[in-house]
Amino acid sequence: MRKYLLIIALLYCSHAASAQTKFTYDAAGNRLTRKSEGTLVQLNVKVYLQGAYKAALAGMSNHLQNYFGGNAGLLPKMDAYGSGAVYNNIGNPAGVAGAVVDWVKVEIRKASDPSVILQTKSLLLKTNGNVVDMDGTVPKFFSETVPVHIIVKHRNHLAVMSSVVPAFSAATVTHDFTTALARAFAVAGDPPQLTNISGKWAMSAGDLNQDYGVDATDHSIGQFAFGQGIFGAYNPADINMDGIVDSIDTSIMMNALGLGYYSSLYNFDPLL
Repeated sequence: MRKYLLIIALLYCSHAASAQTKFTYDAAGNRLTRKSEGTLVQLNVKVYLQGAYKAALAGMSNHLQNYFGGNAGLLPKMDAYGSGAVYNNIGNPAGVAGAVVDWVKVEIRKASDPSVILQTKSLLLKTNGNVVDMDGTVPKFFSETVPVHIIVKHRNHLAVMSSVVPAFSAATVTHDFTTALARAFAVAGDPPQLTNISGKWAMSAGDLNQDYGVDATDHSIGQFAFGQGIFGAYNPADINMDGIVDSIDTSIMMNALGLGYYSSLYNFDPLL
């Protein structure tokens, strides 16, 4: 009898290792249902942040990761979006996740109704634009039976929504936001959803309070931080992400404010 019980237990553990938990939410963000599924999709997402992008590097800087040197930086070990995700080695560019720019949040939304969030994860953005999990691997999501949008959010850049992904069920799905403006979805009449930098497309800087728009509120936040002379801090007003709130950041902010950009997600998210 003990042998049979052991076999059953082993089978159960093996199955649990490949299954994940999926949540669905209502319009107010309340969790409604929870279920486990075993069919996973590896999601290769590439995105640049305007503030951190350096044309000379053909990528982004990771100043926040190793600000103090000796594998000590300003990036928090826990994600900035409240999911509770933790990467304890985030100050070490030689860690499994490599050279990290910052935390980002990735959502999978229903294409026919982008207000519906199907899945969400806090992940790490590398200097080459690749988004990875805390173990350095390509993040895994559940397969979906409907077309979807892939959303990337960052704490001081405008959220961006992908063009429609018609099938989110293959073993691997790839979406590169950096190659063309059309890689981002925009509602007719909305401003460009990406900013061009030396031929590459990046998420637009300046949304310091993450309300999907660059406006006077963001400018006030940036000016206050600049007036405080903040340095050596993980602060949203540090738009170029070098650990210092200075005139470079205020210049980027003023330019962004003048453009009046906002994310097309503003049309769909009932929370903002």
